Amino acid sequence: LPISFPTRRSSDLMKNYCKHLLVFILISSFGYAHAQSGCTDPAATNYDAGATTNDGSCLYSVTHNTPVLRGQLSSIITESSGLVLTDGKLWTHNDSGNPNDIYSIDTTDGHTLQTVTIDNYPNVDWEDIAADSNYIYVGDFGNNNGTRTDLKILKIKKTDIGTASVVHVNAQAISFAYTDQTSFTPSNTHNFDCESLIAIKDSLYIFTKDRGDMQTRVYKMPKIPGTYNLSPYTGFNVNGLITGADYNPNTNEIILIGYLSGHTYSFLWFLNDFKGDMFFSGNKRRIEISNGKEWQTEGVCFISNNRFFISCESTDSIDASLFVSDKSWLYTNVLKSNRSVQLCFYPNPVNNVLYIENLRSNASYSIQNISGQIIKQGVLYPADDKLDLNMLGKGFYILNIENPEGLSARYKIVK
Repeated sequence: LPISFPTRRSSDLMKNYCKHLLVFILISSFGYAHAQSGCTDPAATNYDAGATTNDGSCLYSVTHNTPVLRGQLSSIITESSGLVLTDGKLWTHNDSGNPNDIYSIDTTDGHTLQTVTIDNYPNVDWEDIAADSNYIYVGDFGNNNGTRTDLKILKIKKTDIGTASVVHVNAQAISFAYTDQTSFTPSNTHNFDCESLIAIKDSLYIFTKDRGDMQTRVYKMPKIPGTYNLSPYTGFNVNGLITGADYNPNTNEIILIGYLSGHTYSFLWFLNDFKGDMFFSGNKRRIEISNGKEWQTEGVCFISNNRFFISCESTDSIDASLFVSDKSWLYTNVLKSNRSVQLCFYPNPVNNVLYIENLRSNASYSIQNISGQIIKQGVLYPADDKLDLNMLGKGFYILNIENPEGLSARYKIVK
């Protein structure tokens, strides 16, 4: 007994020590993680200046944008259902019940430049179009009633298209089915319609148009022709019907377009600062682009890092048309003389490259750390469209800009 008692007491003391040490570690770890993750976008209403890791929690004020009419589409394109800009050519197509053609259209007024007929596949319900360096992809996956069992994406070689005004080509099929769809009974409130397609590296991604819950789910498949059974791997409550998508590899950003029931109250979602292909893990900003009038917005694509096209189908309110817009909600009036000069810097937080738009004249710049030390300085010219920040470590910085008139501005940059 005299020997065992101290041993047991020592053991109890050690257990209590370890227990309290574990609690301390857990509390410390939790506090550290909490201090490090949060909303890292300065434009958000809940921006956390102490956060270094984006946890996808950013919230934004209600934002409106008004696209500008670029031109009415030709009479053969009354149901423009997708857009993609590739190799300087803008492509669109009609959806179900129309010829199996895709069209190159003029970016200045929307008139048709080239018609490409895909001879070996009909237009069952073509809903979006995407591209990479070698191929164009057409999504034949419209599924209004939820009954289709022949969903596919058509893959067309760009080298088969050529420059003739009318071209005939054949396509390869990438066929797929949803593993989570168990009922094919006609329905107006099912979640297995799809109208959006993007291409990233060696994969294709589709975003569903959920009529039942007004959300969207993402499915991923290879670009290799074949037949695939797909399961959703992520999703998000977009509070609407997603009808088009595009991806910008320069900014690693996705744009989604859609509307509410009745083709009213069109909107955009901009997704950026996400991890890998978890597209909803980063910033998610909704932009309202329409009022309560019917405006069937179906196509969207980036023109540059800051500008994008929108197309709509013909409705009782409007003819099928092409619109252009930009990220005007990112602008900050900074250098003012006799007229306001709007400079646009993005993305922020930045990885390695900060893009610049609307610089009207030469301007000197310097970048300071939070201690006031100048890390980089030089001159920006109107022809410049980016600033290399690869040498900066993670943290907070101040970008100072001064034009020849002596007017200056300061920006907070997060890397």
